Amino acid sequence: MAIAKRSLVSNAVNEEARVLEGQTTDYDPLLKLIHEARFCLLGEATHGTHEFYRERAEITKRLIKEKGFTAIAVEADWPDAFR
Repeated sequence: MAIAKRSLVSNAVNEEARVLEGQTTDYDPLLKLIHEARFCLLGEATHGTHEFYRERAEITKRLIKEKGFTAIAVEADWPDAFR
């Protein structure tokens, strides 16, 4: 049973995963999925990496500019959040 569930999850991830190529269009599919949502939650599975923070900042900028989001709440270590 556990192997079947793992396979199901792996297949779902493989179908939905997108390669980031450093292009401004990398997050277009994500922004399309957000559509006109009032809330957008960004999970953090790689806490503390500069790569994650850089990408999260790019997504956040687009959410503000293109989707009209006006408030951001983050879960972060204080020194990182302060910077």
